[in-house]
Amino acid sequence: MSADRAASMLTDTWSEDLRKGAFPGGDLDFSLSVAYYAHLLRKSSAQSAASDSGFSDDEAQLFMAWAKAYGIPVEKAQGMATLPFRQIITWLAKQENRTTEAITSLVVRFIREVNEYFTSESKRHQVRSLVENEIKSKHPDLIIAHSLGSVVAYEALWNSGHPVESLLTVGSPLGLRGGIFDRVVPGPVEGLGKKPDNVGRWFNVADRGDIVAVPRFLSRSYAGISSDQEINIGLFAFHGLSKYLQTSHVGQLIRFGDVTVRD
Repeated sequence: MSADRAASMLTDTWSEDLRKGAFPGGDLDFSLSVAYYAHLLRKSSAQSAASDSGFSDDEAQLFMAWAKAYGIPVEKAQGMATLPFRQIITWLAKQENRTTEAITSLVVRFIREVNEYFTSESKRHQVRSLVENEIKSKHPDLIIAHSLGSVVAYEALWNSGHPVESLLTVGSPLGLRGGIFDRVVPGPVEGLGKKPDNVGRWFNVADRGDIVAVPRFLSRSYAGISSDQEINIGLFAFHGLSKYLQTSHVGQLIRFGDVTVRD
């Protein structure tokens, strides 16, 4: 499938999700544009095997940083060569009441894409430039940035210089220390990052069971966040953007810029 076709399909899907969450009944008009870059982060053929997951050494280090940040008991691991990938995934699956297959698929894809973004400077430049150009050409009032997309958007916003009224990060791993937080540009100063200067308001939400959004509260790592909330997007939805967009909490943030979360 071409990148243009993939972007078109996601635009249709997420527009429908927004109609269910932020614009029920279609009472407000909106225009959605998707900056699609997954094709630019396809893994290169060169890969050194470091674990039974097939991770390279760099990927294994990122995986361990994520596992520790999540609170998975990995203290007994004796270095990268004996990285207990299967044990960690099994432990997490039991904790979250998920299948090991679902956890493995999400974690492996996340680790590989994040690692590719940070270790291949040419791909990082391509991805960031694509998002920057989208911002400059579309002049969005709101940027919704999900998962690794929140990392890309953060860097692209600093680079683009184009003013954006609101940034909404969902399921974001921007606060992952030892893997992402320390590698974004511009980096933290005295242990703290900050809202891009050209962004008016920054909202962040993360599902209580989102295994990618680690840690969930970005305001502990970044200054200038207007609202930082932990929400529930559904029992069997633990990271996908569609479920986030369909929630009333995200809908109220998009429409009104504020929301009170009630359990």
